[in-house]
Amino acid sequence: MVLDRFGRALTGALDRLKGKNIDAEIIKELKNDLFRALVEADVNIDIAAALTSEVEKRALSIDIPGTLSREKLVVSIVYEELTKIMGSKAYPITVVSGRPTILLLVGIQGSGKTTTVAKLAKYFKRTRKKVGVICADNWRPGAYDQLSQLSERIEVDIYGEPDNDNPIKIAEKGIKQFTQEKKDIIIVDTAGRHQEEKALIEEMKKLTKKVKADEIILVIDGTLGQTAYSQAQAFSKATNIGAIIVTKLDGSAKGGGAISASAATGAPIKFIGTGEDVDGLETFNPEGFVSRILGRGDLETLLQEVKKAEMPTEESAMAMMKGKFTLRDMMSMFESMKSMGSLGKIMDLIPGMKYNVTDEMLDVSKENMDKFEVILKSMTEDELDGDVKLRRSRIERIAKGSGTTIEDVRVLMNQYTQSKKMMKGMLKGGRRRGGMPGLPPGFPPMG
Repeated sequence: MVLDRFGRALTGALDRLKGKNIDAEIIKELKNDLFRALVEADVNIDIAAALTSEVEKRALSIDIPGTLSREKLVVSIVYEELTKIMGSKAYPITVVSGRPTILLLVGIQGSGKTTTVAKLAKYFKRTRKKVGVICADNWRPGAYDQLSQLSERIEVDIYGEPDNDNPIKIAEKGIKQFTQEKKDIIIVDTAGRHQEEKALIEEMKKLTKKVKADEIILVIDGTLGQTAYSQAQAFSKATNIGAIIVTKLDGSAKGGGAISASAATGAPIKFIGTGEDVDGLETFNPEGFVSRILGRGDLETLLQEVKKAEMPTEESAMAMMKGKFTLRDMMSMFESMKSMGSLGKIMDLIPGMKYNVTDEMLDVSKENMDKFEVILKSMTEDELDGDVKLRRSRIERIAKGSGTTIEDVRVLMNQYTQSKKMMKGMLKGGRRRGGMPGLPPGFPPMG
């Protein structure tokens, strides 16, 4: 899960406020806890000190409205100050009309730039844009082959000349070809360079001048932590960086530092990379991101992921909630969830789930979902559509055909019944008693 350790430290600090008379001493303890959590996430010490001092100052000076507790107001202050160091608000990528939008990606070697080119192409392809990618990286052996394989996988066109040692000519010819083909988005991959390699920096300056990109995007490795600041500054001095993408945030202990350092340069973070797969790219919304690492979910990103996964339409979703939820619908749900990425990522986005679902539960749920899919694929059309009852003889046949046990099939049917009830419950009020949203099918019961 994204910034899991950082999030646990922050939520632990806030949880210690519960049930206490929040006075100056308690605020001081919170300040120290927050400072430790930020520094452990590799946030710059000066940024961490300024944030925690501002939290302390505001928490001690607030007037409490009659409808709110001091605890809730303090949590709100922490949320607001964290959002500030993450960049304050979301910024959309620049897309022009009437001609192709040209995006030029730069960054040091090993930052995940070429993979990010493919992720970005996939992102725009989902919005029904015609995309072309150009490999102007003639420095790294195998760069063209890597981008070519990724492009074939996501079914977008690629232009490159592996034997040409002039990246500017490659980029110009690629842009000309894709412009003639009426592409909406052209993404140019460049050679990775170190911020101290003057020859490569000069090459990048010439390339950006010739290409006339609508947006120059710096790709930064999220595992760098606060070191990302000097890297972002060096590239900003060399060319006009319009946006930043922070990669490798899944499981990174230093991600908080990379994000806060990048945001401090003035160039907005527009995307984050959360996995190796071509689907592992998310638009960056500081408010939703902070809510997510605090375990409060990110419903806006969740809705985006649902749309990407082509989940049920509003009409079919309403039919499910009214009880018309079949085993076929359940199978479609499994397929959609898998296309959204790992279960851990999904749990990050659902309010109240991030720190209530253990790694063991995720492992069991994945195993269950894989098994359930095999069982469902062993059923007949009538069984999937609920036109016949699953009596013992049918259950035995399904278990045998799927290579599972009768008990496995019964567990699936029990999960199906629970999911059907959950759908009806969503229509009546959305959430179960106790405030915890229902777990997706396949999860073991929470203890």
